[in-house]
Amino acid sequence: MPQRDKPRAEDRRVRRTKKMLRDCLFRLLEEKTADEITVKELTELADINRSTFYFYYNDIDDMLFCIQEEIYAVFEEDVIKKADVFETAEDFIQYLTRFLVFCKENEKHCKFVVSNDPGNKLSKRIKDGLMQCIPDTTLIFEETDPRRYLTEYAVAGFWQLILTWMYEGMKIEPREMAVFLTNVYFYGSRSVLKR
Repeated sequence: MPQRDKPRAEDRRVRRTKKMLRDCLFRLLEEKTADEITVKELTELADINRSTFYFYYNDIDDMLFCIQEEIYAVFEEDVIKKADVFETAEDFIQYLTRFLVFCKENEKHCKFVVSNDPGNKLSKRIKDGLMQCIPDTTLIFEETDPRRYLTEYAVAGFWQLILTWMYEGMKIEPREMAVFLTNVYFYGSRSVLKR
């Protein structure tokens, strides 16, 4: 991908232009895939010159990549860097709550970028980030012990459940979802079915 010059500081005008492009891209993604969207139709919808688009991005894929990078940077700052050692279930609940609040606050971006990420690169990075913070059972149990896959199982399940929660409109509050996920992780699915 060719390098491009970036503005030194993102002033309000630059942020507003990028936001307009992003919002219009998301509107178009409601109707078609990223491969079907042209720079021409995006810039016409945003009422922005194509040269302005090309000042910031090389093409639609580059724009999606940049949005993914922005989302991951926020995820890293708001979720991963604030993670601590999990000594209690409450520690885990707080961690998952931060993650779910991140998803809720970035709902539009997360939904569109994750669903329009052909290689699932952002999904994989976020899952890998979650794995960094959850005790890794492959380091705890022997290679012949099936419990070594508990962390992988949990993170895959969490991620799929979180995607479903997002696409269904996030009707359950983040803390309530975090409590549910923690109970399933720590005590098994039977514990939540007994209510």
